[in-house]
Amino acid sequence: MLKPVLFGVAGVLLFAAPALACTDITSKTVKLSGCVDTEWVAGTGQGAQEFVYTTADDNFGLQVITESDVVPAQQFHDAIIANAAKAISGQASDIKVVGERVENIDGKAFNVLEYTIPNNGNPVLFQNFYYSQPGFGSVQILGYSLESDGNTAAYKTGVFTSTVKLGG
Repeated sequence: MLKPVLFGVAGVLLFAAPALACTDITSKTVKLSGCVDTEWVAGTGQGAQEFVYTTADDNFGLQVITESDVVPAQQFHDAIIANAAKAISGQASDIKVVGERVENIDGKAFNVLEYTIPNNGNPVLFQNFYYSQPGFGSVQILGYSLESDGNTAAYKTGVFTSTVKLGG
């Protein structure tokens, strides 16, 4: 009877171990914390980019963008598209929306906007999770990669979002 219990505990620890290999982050702008997997390499953000990470091979990116202001959902959505167009010195029509949905992160409904930007024939896919509420502010959790690596990027971003906690 003891052997199956020990094997069960060993199995749980084996699966839990990767989740423990991470770096804790806590926002100074909004009440948000999370744990970034050790495969991510920290970079330096600009403006509201509070946390910026890439993988060592630069194939995947992760950003946490925070602001104390509250932004209505449609205005937030439109600003994401406008900022993406501005970042590539293009037009909103250059941004191809490939999906929109709502996902639960720590019990809160985050809007998710997936879009691509042109990249010399090899589009970059962005998966932008955004949330804004009075008393909290606004946050974007942004994962990105080449469009061809979109499933892997979604998984890597999901590993992070599963650790996110909002509030005190």
